[in-house]
Amino acid sequence: MGRRSHRRTLLLFGLLALYIVLQFLWWTVLLLRKDREAAELALSLQALGFGPDRPIDTARGTRMILGEGSVLLLLLLTVLYLTFRAIRRDLALARTQQNFLLAVTHELRTPIAAIKLQLQTLARPGLTTEQRELLRTQAVDEADRLAHLTDKVLMATRADEGGLELHPVRTDIMDLLHRSVERARTQLAPHHTLKLEGPGELLVQVDPQALRSIVDNLLENAAKYAPAGTTIDVTVVAGQDGWRLTVADEGPGIPEEDRQRIFEKFYRAGTEETRNAKGTGLGLYIVERLVRQLGGNITVKQRAPQGAIFAASFPNR
Repeated sequence: MGRRSHRRTLLLFGLLALYIVLQFLWWTVLLLRKDREAAELALSLQALGFGPDRPIDTARGTRMILGEGSVLLLLLLTVLYLTFRAIRRDLALARTQQNFLLAVTHELRTPIAAIKLQLQTLARPGLTTEQRELLRTQAVDEADRLAHLTDKVLMATRADEGGLELHPVRTDIMDLLHRSVERARTQLAPHHTLKLEGPGELLVQVDPQALRSIVDNLLENAAKYAPAGTTIDVTVVAGQDGWRLTVADEGPGIPEEDRQRIFEKFYRAGTEETRNAKGTGLGLYIVERLVRQLGGNITVKQRAPQGAIFAASFPNR
């Protein structure tokens, strides 16, 4: 469902809501007219000697109609507003799911096509040993890419179901980060300069696999949006109450209106048709879930002169 279809749906709902409100107001006016006619008829009958001798409160019916009508109108407007919010939320979810499907299709199609081409090339006669080894290595890299995407989808599904089981152990996070950064230099960010700063050793109680996933997704996100040749800085700062991990890039940064939503599942600024950097919208969602499950929190802010800084703070345990 495209943006035009979403706008058409909201427009139709708006017209329907307007029609309902106008009809309600019209029937209220008719009731007031009928009440006034009934009051005038009662006064005429009383003048002719029919009916009770006590004064007739002609404004009583008007007050009742306006009072009850106001309550009903308020309830009607509340229901329409809640319905509008639900429709808009469902349309936004449908749009993000559509973007996710487009992204996953692209992410799957590219490595599958590459593996197919490499296997077809391997079947050709006359290849040297070096050429065969290069093709084999490229095929393995593309298979690893597929496995990485599958792990993301599975981890996001487990996060939704509350099935991310953590097993904290005493871990030197600097050693873990050194290995993650070295791996990222060849796999996640081969066209960027990665720098790691922090203490020589920092022992904390943490789940190593969860922390590795947090770092990998943050580095992948930074490399995806920052231009090739720029620097990605990874910094660890230890304090008395906890420690903080920051990943800063030199990309375009994140607009203020998107900073509160980038950790939502499937959310990516823009559309798949106009976005250059491809992805699934799951990386930062997984990061936020893991950071929170480790007892921490994560924020994002603008880097001067340009770029984004993701800061994850964790308590000492």
